[in-house]
Amino acid sequence: MGAWLVLCVGYVVRMYASPYLVMNSFYMLAILIQYFAFQNPDIFLDRKTGALSHLTATPYLQELNERGPFSAFAIGINDYTESCSLYDERQMTKGLRAITRYLKAAFPDCQVIYAAMGRFVLLSTKEAPFSQVHEEINARMQAPWVDKHAHLYLTASYAMFQGQLKRREGIDLFFDYTATALHRAEEQHDVIVMEQSLFDQARLNTTVWRAIDRAIETNAVEIYFQPLYGTQQRRIIGAEVLARLHDEELGFIRPDIFITVAERSGSITQLGEQVFEKACLFLKEHPLEEIGLERLNLNLSPIQCRDSHMAEHLCCIAQRHKVPIHSFRFEITESALSYEQRLQQNMDMLIAQGAVLSLDDFGTGYSNLMRVLKFPFEDVKLDMSFVRAYFDQTNKLLPAIIEGFQSFGVQITAEGIENKQMADTLTTFGCRILQGFYFAKPLPMDEFLHYLKTTKPKVGSYTN
Repeated sequence: MGAWLVLCVGYVVRMYASPYLVMNSFYMLAILIQYFAFQNPDIFLDRKTGALSHLTATPYLQELNERGPFSAFAIGINDYTESCSLYDERQMTKGLRAITRYLKAAFPDCQVIYAAMGRFVLLSTKEAPFSQVHEEINARMQAPWVDKHAHLYLTASYAMFQGQLKRREGIDLFFDYTATALHRAEEQHDVIVMEQSLFDQARLNTTVWRAIDRAIETNAVEIYFQPLYGTQQRRIIGAEVLARLHDEELGFIRPDIFITVAERSGSITQLGEQVFEKACLFLKEHPLEEIGLERLNLNLSPIQCRDSHMAEHLCCIAQRHKVPIHSFRFEITESALSYEQRLQQNMDMLIAQGAVLSLDDFGTGYSNLMRVLKFPFEDVKLDMSFVRAYFDQTNKLLPAIIEGFQSFGVQITAEGIENKQMADTLTTFGCRILQGFYFAKPLPMDEFLHYLKTTKPKVGSYTN
């Protein structure tokens, strides 16, 4: 259409400038447009890997599906985010390019697609011998991926599909299907056959994503408060602000579902800022001194931490509502530490404004004590699975970890407290803050305010 439009303009110009040889220039421009649209391969390729890009692959998949059944074999790099942190992003890019070259050479009859976050898909119109493909790729993954100045050891999970997609939405969501399948394959340590249940899960994710967008547009994201107990003060000294979503069509959506979907869709930043703004409005109406709290805790998603302007946006929101930023403790998960430079910039700005930073969910990732100490965290929150493992007699490292952080002046928060024994034991270990259902589940604003006025948790005295 662009080429035809250029020719039409050229024809009009030729009518009014007949003495001049201008039409050849318009012919050449039309030819260049067609070349760049159809012949230049670079616009179809992912720049990071050299494989077919995700955006180009969807119409290609539609064309493939219209011809009949096709085969797809998906490969996902395990612990991709942690691998990027371990090798750094530049080295990982070299590794991904090496994998692309191998896949193109080993499977010349397949179209190699890079579907983001360390996921590759091999597409073919032929019926693929999946067991043979799996064995060959898995054997190659045992050896390092070598590029210039790169030597990476990676592991992978696998999923496969054979057949024809009957619905148009199935084609649009196919790469969401593969992501869901590869996530399940990594959890189960097995090759996953992509079947109807995975397609249903991907469709649910799309429905949830639309619900998130509706909530953001209508300012309908709700905030709940889970009390934080101070073992030295022997009272509730704060609360963690948590996002909750209730949709007219889907009803109550579990946080682990909509947070994951929001992170994958990219709407987590808007959602997080809306939660922070509502927390500011709460403090504007109920100042900390009046309700007897020291701070409110808010989670920052690893996706938010990638934004170099995150801290600036948060400070602007707080200033707009005339709420001091030092009223908040920001919780950052271990996976956000992968983006060290941008995270450090954001942390420095928040600390300069008086905010306190806490490392969330320690014990679920690969960070060690010394790496955490590189960042200005005042507090480390131990993940509930790590805490429970101690009381289930499956992991006795808890006291040593607490003592290690305390020796560097870092305070400890323990979550997942379910009974008085856990609360008393962790108080004895020196944990400064406790959180869990023993004190209260997450509460809506009115119930939380009523809780502060009427409830006094019973925990043993602090002894260390």
